[in-house]
Amino acid sequence: MTIDKYVATIIEQIRVAKNNAEVKDVIQVSVNNMREKKKNGFIVQRCLNKLETALEGIPPLECSSEQWSCYRFALICIRDTSVKQVTPDQKKIL
Repeated sequence: MTIDKYVATIIEQIRVAKNNAEVKDVIQVSVNNMREKKKNGFIVQRCLNKLETALEGIPPLECSSEQWSCYRFALICIRDTSVKQVTPDQKKIL
């Protein structure tokens, strides 16, 4: 699955989430799935960056207030995860 398709799948899961706990679980499970499939840390970070950009591009008028709240919370989770996403590959560069 390409990163773009994976991002679209994650956004759909966030769209149908009922609360912030479900949104957080979607983000955590997505990252864990990529790690379990031995994805390079740079690929995981790239996916998170694309997901962040896609969520920022969703117009508030095209969703309900609950969906908008979930999208905003997802951005918080993604940014928090991105900060913690320092891998051994990235440490070598630093």
